[in-house]
Amino acid sequence: MKTEFNRDQLLALMKDFHLLTSIRIALFNDEYHEILSYPEHPCTFCRTMKQHAHTRKLCAESDQHSFRQSETEKRLIVYHCHAGLIEATIPLIDNNLILGYLMFGQLSDLSSAQELREMLSSALQSYSLPPLTDPADGIPLKNREHINASAKIMEACTLYALVNQTITLNSKHFTHKLRQYLLTHLGEPLDSHTISSGLGISRSKLYQQCQQYLGIGVAEYLRVLRMEQAQKLLKNTALSVTAISDNVGFTDYNYFCRCFKKETGISPKQYRLLHLPDGKEA
Repeated sequence: MKTEFNRDQLLALMKDFHLLTSIRIALFNDEYHEILSYPEHPCTFCRTMKQHAHTRKLCAESDQHSFRQSETEKRLIVYHCHAGLIEATIPLIDNNLILGYLMFGQLSDLSSAQELREMLSSALQSYSLPPLTDPADGIPLKNREHINASAKIMEACTLYALVNQTITLNSKHFTHKLRQYLLTHLGEPLDSHTISSGLGISRSKLYQQCQQYLGIGVAEYLRVLRMEQAQKLLKNTALSVTAISDNVGFTDYNYFCRCFKKETGISPKQYRLLHLPDGKEA
């Protein structure tokens, strides 16, 4: 999982949303798994749909299609699910990274409860599911004005959750992604703009998360990785010190030697002599 969720804060936010709108709202992670909702249980009709394999699959496909569309368009979308109910999905985006999705649903824009019952009864019949006494039970009727207003409120909830760090990037994901990117591009010229672009985040977010999760700046972390890689190459390869200097991103051989001695207390050649069994310099 990429993200960390403050469940108590999110649940309080969802309760407030439901209090204002009477609409069920749910949080999904970036892998499309529902992890929190309010109310906790779906309406009778949706619960019935998810109890049977073939209709459960249709529900999942409808959800996933909406997630992909909202991610592609980077906006909130309102649509009818496969059974004809209204749903809305919005991605939780932090510096171009998808952390998850908020979704509301299980409501209808039909004009009457009787019309809704007929539509849902017809859907149950078409899917060869047993009839329900009242398939419309627990499903609110909303006009388009109310639906659009609720969608705007949910959109505001996403901004609130991100600004208040109710939903944040998982530290292990960030540090792993940063380390892998830097090691892959270690021999190239790297600055904060290049690194942040490669990670798909802003420079300010890069600085913030380096300090928060690593305790050092990105330039210092890059230097540490370059020194670590140089030590590995000196111990495990026959590459010349000049080639290793280039390999780990130093264009100035003398500057590399100064940095290496400052880090280890000895020169690169002395380091190799200490670690090569035959004691021979490359």
